Formats: sequence, structure tokens, C-alpha cells
Amino acid sequence: MMQYTEQDRQVLHDTWMSYKAKMRVTQIEMAKRLGVSQLVFSDILRGSVPLEHRFVTQFCSYIGVDPVLTLPSLRNQVGAELPSSVTLTNTFIVDGDIKNVRYSGNQLVVEYVHSVEVH
Repeated sequence: MMQYTEQDRQVLHDTWMSYKAKMRVTQIEMAKRLGVSQLVFSDILRGSVPLEHRFVTQFCSYIGVDPVLTLPSLRNQVGAELPSSVTLTNTFIVDGDIKNVRYSGNQLVVEYVHSVEVH
């Protein structure tokens, strides 16, 4: 069975704080998604309740991070062989029909038609 460390907990806590700020998700919403009470969620991230594998995998899945790349103890288990780059995915929803997508370097340009109501 996996034993998570205090360092793992701190990384999860910091990852959550950053995600929460960026995505404007409340602790209550995330606790609901994970099927725990807000109090339990808070206790887990503060360290008064031990981290469990199910919580860690669900939590990482919801916020879109790979636990093996994120948590120090899992990284060490896999060995220090971390890739020099990782592939990430972003999904965008635009308010209209996409007509053209092109990219140059790190810039993505999406052209889309947005219907405008005239009063």
C-alpha cells in the first residue's frame, strides 16, 4: 500500500490553492465532486487526516495533473527519470462555430463566427 508523505500533502495543498484561484472553484464544490464533506476535504489537505490513494487519484484526475509527475514520493518510486517535457491538453469552448484554426510556435489562433442579435 502506498504511503504518502508530508511533502506529497504539501504539494497537493499548493496545487489545490493554485487551481482554486485559477478556476474559481470552491472547496465545497470540489469536496462534493470527490464525495467527501468539506470538513474532510479540508482535514485531508491540512494533514489531520492521512492521504488515501483513492482521494489522491480522484483529486489529481479532477484538476488535470498526473500524480506520478506531481507527487515527490511517486516520482521517487518511478525513479528520477522524469521526461524533460510533458504533453498537456487544453480544451476551449468558443461562443460560435469554428471556421479556422492555425498555430505558430506557442500561439493558437481560432477563427469563429459569433451570431450577433440586432434589436
